[in-house]
Amino acid sequence: MNGVTLNGPSAHVSTFASRQHGSARLIGPLLAMVLFALPFTWQLPLFRTELLVFIENEVTVLGAVQTLVTTDLLLCAIVILFGMVFPFMKLLTLLYTWFVLPPTRAQLWINAIGKVSKFSMLDVMLIAITIVGLKGVGLGKVEIEYGLYAYAVVVLSVLFLSFWMEIEAKRISLQLLPNPAISHRT
Repeated sequence: MNGVTLNGPSAHVSTFASRQHGSARLIGPLLAMVLFALPFTWQLPLFRTELLVFIENEVTVLGAVQTLVTTDLLLCAIVILFGMVFPFMKLLTLLYTWFVLPPTRAQLWINAIGKVSKFSMLDVMLIAITIVGLKGVGLGKVEIEYGLYAYAVVVLSVLFLSFWMEIEAKRISLQLLPNPAISHRT
């Protein structure tokens, strides 16, 4: 059984999404919502810096990229690749795996995504280092803005959903394995 069932004139490909019951049916729609929300968080203010009372700056992911284009191309490339492209592609790949691929192939993709996904959250570390560095300077103050919390919710949602997806994929993969006790009976 490779996940394809024939019902009448058309073939139906079985996927992890089509095999879900109960709350696990929410995995796909929640992944889609997070994919939609991620680019919006790039525009939200992450934190606000105030130096010497009269120099104020609001930092967003897109604003940081614009600044880095003119100041440090290597760091700009790192932020774009690991902070924007990888997380977005990870979500697209998770959605494709969940809704399109048959379970046997999807399980391989989910395992690979789990190994590669460690690179997609580098931007969180960069933001944390920046905030710590700015607070340590002591010449002004740094205020955390709502965009950082929104971004954190998106990042944590991706981690939770990919973990949940992995659990459900393993459960379904185990159901698809042939039962040796049944297959050896004659």
